Amino acid sequence: MSIAITPEIHLSAITMADAEDINAHLRDYEVSRYTLLIPHPYTLAMAHEWIAIIADDVQRNGRETIWAIRESSGRMIGAVELHVGSAGKQHVSEIGYWLAKSHWGRGIMTAVVKAVAERGFRELGVRRITAPIFAPNVGSARVLEKSGFVVEAPLLRLAYHRDGQFYDGRLYALVREE
Repeated sequence: MSIAITPEIHLSAITMADAEDINAHLRDYEVSRYTLLIPHPYTLAMAHEWIAIIADDVQRNGRETIWAIRESSGRMIGAVELHVGSAGKQHVSEIGYWLAKSHWGRGIMTAVVKAVAERGFRELGVRRITAPIFAPNVGSARVLEKSGFVVEAPLLRLAYHRDGQFYDGRLYALVREE
């Protein structure tokens, strides 16, 4: 299944054929530096392992929650995830994403975040979507603000630890009220 975002960008399932693109993009430290779950350095074996985990999740849950962001050529340039909460929090999701550095500053991620949030509200019955970020990640902050997210916690002191360094965080949220 393909989800159109713009005439040039769409979302679809991540497959083993994407491993080389994933590895190429995530080897760039600038892409992963403000993430908690993407190690650096990144290897092709890690890409294969991640794709296998995604496939298991789809099999177990019966639906995609992580999508490849693709150019019209089909080449993978990023990923976006909408993780639905557990018991008692099924109305809450958390969004996370990354995009190849060569595609930064083009409005792609803002369009993707808006579309995925709308899909979460419409198809998953989500009422609240959160997006925790590293405070220095100004690019991600801009994406979220342009997508309608509001800063709920402007300073989460020492919220993250990566590469031997502590970072403050921010919590953004988008709420769909009835």
